[in-house]
Amino acid sequence: MYKRILFCSDLYPACDYAFAAALDLAERCQAELIVIHVLESRHRYSGHVITEDGEVWASSEVFEKLRHKMQDYYLMRVEQENPDFIQFVVRAGVPWVEILRVAKKHDVDLIVMGPYSVKGSVLSVVSGQRCLGSNAQAVSLRARCPVSIVASPKQRIALTGVDA
Repeated sequence: MYKRILFCSDLYPACDYAFAAALDLAERCQAELIVIHVLESRHRYSGHVITEDGEVWASSEVFEKLRHKMQDYYLMRVEQENPDFIQFVVRAGVPWVEILRVAKKHDVDLIVMGPYSVKGSVLSVVSGQRCLGSNAQAVSLRARCPVSIVASPKQRIALTGVDA
Protein backbone atom coordinates (compact mmCIF):
# COMPACT_ATOMS: atom_id res chain seq x y z
CA MET A 1 0.00 0.00 0.00
CA TYR A 2 2.71 2.50 0.98
CA LYS A 3 6.18 2.64 -0.60
CA ARG A 4 7.68 5.51 1.43
CA ILE A 5 6.64 6.73 4.86
CA LEU A 6 8.03 9.92 6.40
CA PHE A 7 8.18 10.02 10.20
CA CYS A 8 8.73 13.46 11.77
CA SER A 9 10.87 13.25 14.88
CA ASP A 10 11.45 15.72 17.67
CA LEU A 11 13.48 13.24 19.77
CA TYR A 12 11.10 13.58 22.70
CA PRO A 13 9.20 10.66 24.23
CA ALA A 14 5.92 12.27 23.14
CA CYS A 15 6.63 11.01 19.61
CA ASP A 16 7.62 7.45 20.55
CA TYR A 17 4.10 6.17 20.04
CA ALA A 18 3.97 7.79 16.59
CA PHE A 19 7.32 6.19 15.70
CA ALA A 20 6.03 2.77 16.75
CA ALA A 21 3.01 3.25 14.47
CA ALA A 22 5.19 4.39 11.54
CA LEU A 23 7.62 1.51 12.04
CA ASP A 24 4.83 -1.06 12.25
CA LEU A 25 3.22 0.27 9.08
CA ALA A 26 6.57 0.35 7.22
CA GLU A 27 7.31 -3.24 8.20
CA ARG A 28 3.83 -4.45 7.19
CA CYS A 29 3.93 -2.67 3.83
CA GLN A 30 7.63 -3.38 3.26
CA ALA A 31 8.01 0.36 2.78
CA GLU A 32 10.99 2.63 3.18
CA LEU A 33 10.85 4.64 6.42
CA ILE A 34 12.42 8.09 6.34
CA VAL A 35 12.95 9.63 9.77
CA ILE A 36 13.36 13.40 9.66
CA HIS A 37 14.33 15.88 12.33
CA VAL A 38 14.31 19.60 11.62
CA LEU A 39 16.45 21.98 13.63
CA GLU A 40 14.92 25.41 13.70
CA SER A 41 17.10 27.92 11.91
CA ARG A 42 16.67 31.61 11.33
CA HIS A 43 17.38 31.05 7.68
CA ARG A 44 17.52 27.74 5.81
CA TYR A 45 20.76 28.60 4.00
CA SER A 46 22.56 30.38 6.84
CA GLY A 47 24.71 27.36 7.66
CA HIS A 48 23.88 27.75 11.34
CA VAL A 49 21.28 26.22 13.58
CA ILE A 50 19.94 27.40 16.90
CA THR A 51 19.94 24.83 19.69
CA GLU A 52 17.41 24.68 22.54
CA ASP A 53 19.83 26.68 24.68
CA GLY A 54 19.96 29.47 22.10
CA GLU A 55 23.48 28.62 20.97
CA VAL A 56 24.36 28.95 17.29
CA TRP A 57 26.42 26.07 15.86
CA ALA A 58 27.88 25.29 12.47
CA SER A 59 25.41 22.97 10.76
CA SER A 60 27.64 20.20 9.39
CA GLU A 61 28.91 19.07 12.79
CA VAL A 62 25.46 19.42 14.38
CA PHE A 63 23.81 17.50 11.54
CA GLU A 64 26.18 14.55 11.87
CA LYS A 65 25.94 14.48 15.66
CA LEU A 66 22.16 14.62 15.49
CA ARG A 67 21.96 11.95 12.78
CA HIS A 68 23.94 9.58 15.03
CA LYS A 69 21.77 10.49 18.03
CA MET A 70 18.65 9.73 15.97
CA GLN A 71 20.06 6.40 14.83
CA ASP A 72 20.91 5.42 18.42
CA TYR A 73 17.53 6.57 19.72
CA TYR A 74 15.33 4.91 17.09
CA LEU A 75 17.30 1.83 16.05
CA MET A 76 17.20 0.46 19.59
CA ARG A 77 13.40 0.33 19.14
CA VAL A 78 13.70 -1.81 15.99
CA GLU A 79 13.92 -5.57 16.38
CA GLN A 80 15.89 -6.04 13.17
CA GLU A 81 19.61 -5.33 13.44
CA ASN A 82 20.91 -2.74 10.96
CA PRO A 83 17.63 -2.33 9.07
CA ASP A 84 18.21 -1.14 5.52
CA PHE A 85 14.68 0.22 5.08
CA ILE A 86 15.20 3.13 7.52
CA GLN A 87 16.87 6.37 6.43
CA PHE A 88 17.69 9.35 8.67
CA VAL A 89 17.46 12.94 7.44
CA VAL A 90 18.41 16.11 9.31
CA ARG A 91 17.46 19.55 8.02
CA ALA A 92 17.52 23.11 9.28
CA GLY A 93 14.83 25.69 8.73
CA VAL A 94 11.16 26.10 9.49
CA PRO A 95 10.06 22.60 10.56
CA TRP A 96 6.78 22.27 8.63
CA VAL A 97 8.33 23.74 5.48
CA GLU A 98 11.28 21.34 5.56
CA ILE A 99 9.00 18.37 6.30
CA LEU A 100 6.94 19.17 3.21
CA ARG A 101 10.09 19.68 1.09
CA VAL A 102 11.48 16.28 2.08
CA ALA A 103 8.07 14.65 1.52
CA LYS A 104 7.93 16.07 -2.00
CA LYS A 105 11.58 15.27 -2.79
CA HIS A 106 11.23 11.63 -1.70
CA ASP A 107 7.71 11.27 -3.12
CA VAL A 108 6.37 9.92 0.18
CA ASP A 109 2.96 8.24 0.38
CA LEU A 110 2.29 9.00 4.06
CA ILE A 111 3.55 11.42 6.72
CA VAL A 112 3.40 10.24 10.34
CA MET A 113 3.96 12.66 13.19
CA GLY A 114 3.17 13.31 16.81
CA PRO A 115 0.50 15.86 17.72
CA TYR A 116 2.81 18.44 19.27
CA SER A 117 6.25 19.09 20.68
CA VAL A 118 6.98 19.17 24.39
CA LYS A 119 9.83 21.69 24.16
CA GLY A 120 9.69 24.35 26.85
CA SER A 121 6.75 26.69 26.42
CA VAL A 122 5.86 25.60 22.89
CA LEU A 123 3.15 23.36 24.32
CA SER A 124 0.02 25.31 25.14
CA VAL A 125 -2.56 23.90 27.47
CA VAL A 126 -6.22 24.83 27.13
CA SER A 127 -8.71 23.71 29.77
CA GLY A 128 -6.51 20.79 30.80
CA GLN A 129 -6.08 19.44 27.26
CA ARG A 130 -3.10 19.76 24.95
CA CYS A 131 -3.59 21.51 21.63
CA LEU A 132 -2.47 20.28 18.25
CA GLY A 133 0.97 21.78 17.53
CA SER A 134 1.55 24.39 14.87
CA ASN A 135 3.81 22.10 12.80
CA ALA A 136 1.27 19.28 12.86
CA GLN A 137 -1.44 21.72 11.79
CA ALA A 138 0.65 23.23 8.98
CA VAL A 139 1.78 19.86 7.61
CA SER A 140 -1.69 18.33 7.72
CA LEU A 141 -3.21 21.32 5.91
CA ARG A 142 -0.56 21.57 3.18
CA ALA A 143 0.70 18.04 2.49
CA ARG A 144 0.06 16.40 -0.88
CA CYS A 145 -0.28 12.99 0.75
CA PRO A 146 -2.17 11.64 3.77
CA VAL A 147 -0.92 12.75 7.19
CA SER A 148 -1.35 10.57 10.25
CA ILE A 149 -1.08 12.42 13.55
CA VAL A 150 -0.56 9.72 16.15
CA ALA A 151 -0.94 10.42 19.86
CA SER A 152 -0.40 8.09 22.76
CA PRO A 153 -3.66 6.76 24.17
CA LYS A 154 -2.79 8.68 27.34
CA GLN A 155 -2.68 12.02 25.49
CA ARG A 156 -5.82 14.07 25.03
CA ILE A 157 -5.86 16.50 22.13
CA ALA A 158 -8.19 19.46 21.86
CA LEU A 159 -8.70 21.54 18.76
CA THR A 160 -9.14 25.13 19.83
CA GLY A 161 -12.08 26.91 18.30
CA VAL A 162 -13.77 23.70 17.12
CA ASP A 163 -17.34 23.12 18.21
CA ALA A 164 -18.19 19.54 19.13
